[in-house]
Amino acid sequence: MKESVSVFIVDDNRLLREGLVSMLAEQENFVVVGAAASGRKALEKIKELRPEVALIDIGMPDKDGIEVTQALYQDMPEVKVIILGMPDLTDEIMACIEAGAVGYVLKEASFDYLVETIRSAQRGETFCSPRMAASLFSRVAELSGEQIPQSSVRLTPREVQIINQVADGLSNKEIAQKLSIELQTVKNHIHNILDKLQLHNRLEAVQYARERKLLKKK
Repeated sequence: MKESVSVFIVDDNRLLREGLVSMLAEQENFVVVGAAASGRKALEKIKELRPEVALIDIGMPDKDGIEVTQALYQDMPEVKVIILGMPDLTDEIMACIEAGAVGYVLKEASFDYLVETIRSAQRGETFCSPRMAASLFSRVAELSGEQIPQSSVRLTPREVQIINQVADGLSNKEIAQKLSIELQTVKNHIHNILDKLQLHNRLEAVQYARERKLLKKK
């Protein structure tokens, strides 16, 4: 016999909200403990009723769904949040996951899929369709591509030479004397290196060079 699961529903669409309440209440071992039309009301009732799972409509005004999800994750992490959302909104799905949701069900999905997602959440699992998984993996790849890896940044031979001198503990003045260049030229090189690599100081630049084996062996 399956363990019963308590559910709370948050949706500003009365027809959808009442429909879900009715359909879930008819499911064996499901207990709908309450429902609300707004995030503020939902948080008050959820804090009082402590359901195991909360179904939250992401389409409520003013990002109400995201805010409720974040609040629950911070204050009542034991309440598993499942988002009800629209299709093909991968950015939205990622935002929900970052907010603390454990599941995302498209409004076009079947009722059986919703029930299985709720069951999975109760077990501490995430039930995800192949389509949803593909969408998420694609978005993760896009986000990764938007971050320029430091290893793809190319330093000039002179910049590598400057970093090696910095790694040896030389000051800007000493580097200028050793390489027979102007002090301001050394400063410009170091500034360009830090800017190019998006680093904050000389130590980080040396660490960057060390990790990529740009430092000469002594």
